[in-house]
Amino acid sequence: MPYIETDSSFHMYYTSSGAGMPIVFIHPPHMGHHVFKYQDSLSNQFRVITYDIRGHGNSGKNEESPTIPQFANDLQLLLDHLGIEQAVIVGYSAGSSIAQEFALNCPGRIKALVLSGGFPEVSTFLLRMQYYIGLALLKSGNNKFLCKHLAKSHQVQEKDRTLLYEECIKADIQTALSYYENSMKYNCTNLLNLMDFPVLTLYGQFSHIRPYLKIYQQHLPHVKSVLISRAFHQLPIRSYSSFNHALSTFIHEMKI
Repeated sequence: MPYIETDSSFHMYYTSSGAGMPIVFIHPPHMGHHVFKYQDSLSNQFRVITYDIRGHGNSGKNEESPTIPQFANDLQLLLDHLGIEQAVIVGYSAGSSIAQEFALNCPGRIKALVLSGGFPEVSTFLLRMQYYIGLALLKSGNNKFLCKHLAKSHQVQEKDRTLLYEECIKADIQTALSYYENSMKYNCTNLLNLMDFPVLTLYGQFSHIRPYLKIYQQHLPHVKSVLISRAFHQLPIRSYSSFNHALSTFIHEMKI
């Protein structure tokens, strides 16, 4: 298995396949790299890289409660380890917090930023309730219930459900809790205008995250957005064909 031994005394698991423009995918709390299993097909055009955030999946953890800047620093370590100067960074759901933090702090490492169901702040009622429910389940000892829900809501096939559940259950509860809490507090709205690289947002037609597109359009006038019809929030896996097509088309059109 490919691991990085970091200076923070924990190992980070990653996968890399294909060649060409590197695309790095960032998963949300509790989940791991398998949520991007249907992006493997993109490796016939690009270099597809997934990894397990510290305390998740096959990656280790340390004793600290990690912050969004620390998660972003881990991403930088991954790129350095792989010898990648610039990449397309894709943040899914709360993974958008890490993606945006990394993009703002290391703009020279960004070829393009892609946010699937992304948000620069948590300011809508439905998203805030989603966070409160996830945090309440973790704090009340209902981790298995949360893992079952996440696996079921993301499955395409029955085997996906089993794979995703097994991955979710590996997550260190305190690290996942910290990821939830810090991404709920994260707010980079007033810094969006500093992003002078290509940005793509993707939302499902019926996604509760879709209202955040207005914020991006207000602060990033040239942002490109794709709305996937008859889809909800879980685009990389539940609507993988449309997601992959939109992502590859964007990269080719931007000539990046």
